[in-house]
Amino acid sequence: MGTGRDLEENRLAKRPIGPAVPAKQRPCEHALQVGFEALLASLPSEEKLEALGACRESDMIRVPALNRVLLADLAHRDVFVEGLGRARRAWAVLCVHYLCADDVSVDPREAAFGHFADCRVYAGVFQKRIVGRFIATSGRTSERFVELSEQLQAERLPGSGIRYRFCVLPRVPIVVVRHEGDYELGPGASLIYRADAERLLSVEDRVVSAELLLDTLAGKTIEE
Repeated sequence: MGTGRDLEENRLAKRPIGPAVPAKQRPCEHALQVGFEALLASLPSEEKLEALGACRESDMIRVPALNRVLLADLAHRDVFVEGLGRARRAWAVLCVHYLCADDVSVDPREAAFGHFADCRVYAGVFQKRIVGRFIATSGRTSERFVELSEQLQAERLPGSGIRYRFCVLPRVPIVVVRHEGDYELGPGASLIYRADAERLLSVEDRVVSAELLLDTLAGKTIEE
């Protein structure tokens, strides 16, 4: 049997050199489970689901999203894309948060992101992360924007610029308008929500909904 000194030397020899590596954080998974806890604690009625453009079939709640259908699985606390597998975690969290909306009353007026009172402090971030990214990627040219929008089966709208309505979620349409610009000013863009998006989604989720739309325009799938 080794001495106490031998045992201590063996213990030190087995200790990893340098700081311990923390466990990988999974904030989306945590947010998803917290969201499901809230959803299961107060399941929406059939009338509320209808108001949200969703419907329940057994333990599944169907929620259309762009050109796909999300399935919120109440039994397994997960979200899937119909016929394709698990939804990307950001889409899953957005879907569950949407189903947890308290106020589903309708206000169809158009509202730019900056018109929401709780969004004004995010205006600079939104301009860079959303508008700037759109112009640099899927909205770099008018032709590219049209092509990608048609692939997502978005609805082209009349008016100035090139504008398409994307139903990110049934009650959260986002209209993206691309402005051509001129020799002094380059192209620009506007994103227009419905006024009742403020009741349905938090300010963070409104930003995420626009980011996920741009992800999908850029070719990322809704499923993992």
